[in-house]
Amino acid sequence: MKTILFILAAALAAPAAAQNLTGLGASAVDSSGAARETFSSGESITLRQRVNVVTTSVDPVTFSFQIVSPAGAVVFAHGIPNPPGANSAPGTQGGAQSQLAGISIASFYTAPGTYVFRAKAVQGANTPVEQSDNFTISSPNITLIYPPYGARGLSDRPLTFRWTASGATRYRVTVADNAGLYNPAHEAVNSGENSYVYPDSPTQPREQLVPDQVYYWKVEGLDASNNRISESNVYNFSLRSQASSQTRNVTITALELSSPALDFEKPLNFKATLFNSGATAESNISVKMSLGGIGAQDSPKQVISIAAGERQDIPFNAFMPSGQEEGLAVACADLFDDNMTDNCKTRLISKNAGAAVPKPSKKLSYEEMFQEILKRLGPDAAKALEGYTFENLTCANCSQEELSAIISALISGEAQLVNASVLDSGAGETGGTGQTQAAASAAGETAAAEPVETNFDIPEMKDDLAGEWSGFTEAPKSGKGGGFVIRDRKAWKKFWKTVSTEDVPDVDFGAKMVVGVVSGKADRAESVRILGQRKTDEGVAFDYYFIEAPAGTRVELAAYLLKVYDRTDEKAEFKRLDVKK
Repeated sequence: MKTILFILAAALAAPAAAQNLTGLGASAVDSSGAARETFSSGESITLRQRVNVVTTSVDPVTFSFQIVSPAGAVVFAHGIPNPPGANSAPGTQGGAQSQLAGISIASFYTAPGTYVFRAKAVQGANTPVEQSDNFTISSPNITLIYPPYGARGLSDRPLTFRWTASGATRYRVTVADNAGLYNPAHEAVNSGENSYVYPDSPTQPREQLVPDQVYYWKVEGLDASNNRISESNVYNFSLRSQASSQTRNVTITALELSSPALDFEKPLNFKATLFNSGATAESNISVKMSLGGIGAQDSPKQVISIAAGERQDIPFNAFMPSGQEEGLAVACADLFDDNMTDNCKTRLISKNAGAAVPKPSKKLSYEEMFQEILKRLGPDAAKALEGYTFENLTCANCSQEELSAIISALISGEAQLVNASVLDSGAGETGGTGQTQAAASAAGETAAAEPVETNFDIPEMKDDLAGEWSGFTEAPKSGKGGGFVIRDRKAWKKFWKTVSTEDVPDVDFGAKMVVGVVSGKADRAESVRILGQRKTDEGVAFDYYFIEAPAGTRVELAAYLLKVYDRTDEKAEFKRLDVKK
């Protein structure tokens, strides 16, 4: 019996020995010993693993490390296979750890993304302890976003500098009144954010930014020891006079249907509301509207001027793309103001969306309807139609009850006539049969009407901003988007025919050139923005970004933007920025 008990005791003791190691953590740390989640490819990194030894053993604890790239490949290995080459620690009860310090990230860096540090600790025949830690390595390049290159007359208060992060521990922002950044007016180091707010009331007089003075700025990435590991190009900007008390912000506050969406075979009428919530008047604002990724017939429209606190309603006519039962309507004000996130408004449009048709209170005869329409058209129209009668009214998809409801709303004053005409089928003869079509709106709710010609004053259609064209076209055959430069009329004419049936705009290619950006299939862009032009060591560069369509929206065509710039024959590069709408 004693022998059996001894054997059982030994068998029970074995699992305890197999669990002699417990993990306390694996981490990737910087040169200062601080654990971090992001690094730049120009830094060094330290790999560390900590375990607990439950019972003292003559067997040492050996450690092996691996780093796996975003693509899943092992790009760094130490101590694999086990000794020779592995770090080790005594098998004494208590904490045990090992680390590899000063590993150059550039020695294993393959591409920006998330890397995985895998650590394994082994003691004799015990079960190994495996632990891991994820960290991100960013590109060493820093791209400045705001203020954009060459920005003039900024009214920001406070002025916030923004850039794409490179994964550095912290960033140093330098501002000076000269391109060499000699004797800077202001220099500051943040805690690793990709933005910096310039002090509104700096301590030194020379740090106060002067209106209309051109300033130069750049950003440098620093490691934990304040060594420079990345830097940006130098951009420049200026402030407008009295910038301390002025702000700029225009908003699309509403995007509405002027009448219900009953028939997708006909254009839908929209109204976008533009509001200037800034402190100063704005001028020459281009407002664009699209439906289902296709630009409205009369888009863009130019707002010549809008005062501070003023609202303006801008009408658009747009077709639903063929074969679609619903589509996303998007209206955007094209202005680089203090808050670009509210420059656009979206609305999902489907059949029967929009204002409800007023409920009929009574049925009217056609003669009663016609007489009321004559009243609403005014005395001049009534005189021109003297002697006319008609046998019926036509309204796309309207029942007799709905027609009656429209006219009843007109009579009661709950609605007003906004679009009407008379179609003469009798070649102008008095007494010929005519057709009248009407649309009515009641306190913001408008009854459906078939689009017709009108004698009412309507805003004149405006072209794009001078030297700028945008819209949608077939995606490039390669499927990838990008930028290009056109420097002669022949190439310009050839490209223009691929995007428009209108006459080719006149461009003086002796002094100008056309810069274009088109999105690819995977970009899902609903619009394109070019932030500006800047000098580089090899020539010029253009920074641009795409505004992506909301999730779930089908994007069939590629968005493009064409802008005229002063001609240069230098090499042109295009830099895409990841900017969200």
